[in-house]
Amino acid sequence: MFTVNGTSAFSDGVEDVLRQAGVRLVPWQAVRDKQVAYDLVLSASENIDFQNVTKHTVVLPHGLGFNKYVPDSNGEGTRLAGLPPDAVLRAGGATVVLSHPEQQRQLSAVCPASEGRTEVVGDPTLARLLASQGLRDRYRETFGTNDRTLVVLASTWRPDSLLGRWQSLPSRLLAELPADLYQVVVALHPNVWSYYGRAQISWWFSSALDAGLLLLPPDSGWQAALVAADQVIADHGSLGLFAAALDKPILHAGSSAEIVAGTPPAELLREATELDGTTPLREQLDHCRRDHRPGRFDPITDRVFAQTAEADDNLRNLIYRKLNLTAPSASSSPRRFPLPEPCLRPVMSYVVDTVAIEDGVLHLTRYPAAVRPDRAGRETHLVADEAEPDVKILERAAVIVTDRPLDVSEARLWTASALAANPGARVAITATAQGGLAAVRGGGVVQLDMADSRRWVSSAGSAVYCCWLSGDLRERQMVVQAGPRSTSVTLRWSLDVGEAAH
Repeated sequence: MFTVNGTSAFSDGVEDVLRQAGVRLVPWQAVRDKQVAYDLVLSASENIDFQNVTKHTVVLPHGLGFNKYVPDSNGEGTRLAGLPPDAVLRAGGATVVLSHPEQQRQLSAVCPASEGRTEVVGDPTLARLLASQGLRDRYRETFGTNDRTLVVLASTWRPDSLLGRWQSLPSRLLAELPADLYQVVVALHPNVWSYYGRAQISWWFSSALDAGLLLLPPDSGWQAALVAADQVIADHGSLGLFAAALDKPILHAGSSAEIVAGTPPAELLREATELDGTTPLREQLDHCRRDHRPGRFDPITDRVFAQTAEADDNLRNLIYRKLNLTAPSASSSPRRFPLPEPCLRPVMSYVVDTVAIEDGVLHLTRYPAAVRPDRAGRETHLVADEAEPDVKILERAAVIVTDRPLDVSEARLWTASALAANPGARVAITATAQGGLAAVRGGGVVQLDMADSRRWVSSAGSAVYCCWLSGDLRERQMVVQAGPRSTSVTLRWSLDVGEAAH
């Protein structure tokens, strides 16, 4: 049976998660009033109402170790996160689950009442992460990463967290990293979701979400993201330590007064490179990946994780022992994390560097327009989907696009209509069964032969625009390259300018 003590400021949404999981949920008041019979308590928090719990409690960690100070809800000041009250430990009312023997020594030094009240079982989550590494390519495919570099932002809560101190970081990354080379994913601590709500968080990151940011839900997905990541930007939260255990290149955005000195998170922030907000970010990210040494963080994570391979069995055996039952003899194995179900908004518009075709190849560098990328000193053009919600972006667009595959007659009508409706545009282009069809204002109609036209129609629009800008409207074949991927495009210019071109 499951119950929720809703007195915490971060309880919102917990009952919804449990109901979706299909568990039996009983009211906390019924537990408090002794109307529910039970033999053991498993708690994901040390900050519970122990006075109204009648059986022994196994306190499961919701972080990695005892690494930070948090506000004490029972008075002024702070307390060590993860540690139950002294009185409960002295009375033998709780057993605290640990991932490493060092944590026993740490707790004994600051809380003698914890001696004999802890048990090292390892970390089942790390065991599952390691078992899931064979699904890395599937995770990346599900996220839509493909050949891009996946950058994961892992933020805990409170003002000293990564996004607590640098809320604009996702937007800035998306504005500085070419969209065809990088993908940005954000994993926020569940407390942030619970306290502020989904709508508020979506408003905060609205522009970034329009620019392709993948914002993971609070109850799933971060595990797959860490396995799939090429690098991680973290803070003093537990996800940074998990990333280090997975041997990911790590950057961070500064230390925190919450951290307990000398603990693994403090050492990780000292060892990893701090992200400098005063200089361009892409070079720092690329440098971090190039300079990463495999095993760099092993001395730190070796202080956090022990008995990982046996963690599931150790935890199971502890629970059976507290129930005075015989544990099953068969060993269990960690289950790999399921494929995520990301909710990703399509990027509607791009700011594209305008470049010349060299040796038959057009190398495109594109940035999502929603985050207003600063391309000062570079000639650019704006490519916008017809469904772009921001009217100002549409008004500035040089190329209007639709990826709806139309037949040739429908395509001619649509391109003419799109140019008429968007007087600032020079090119309107649509996908067709043969590839694509574009109309150039005052320059005629272009038929395009290309594979996977829905995927490439936006980039093909840039190709047509660059040809028009250079005054080279002849029939030609070229390779259009966006990031690591490319496609062959043949442009056939019509002698008949037709209505669509005016």
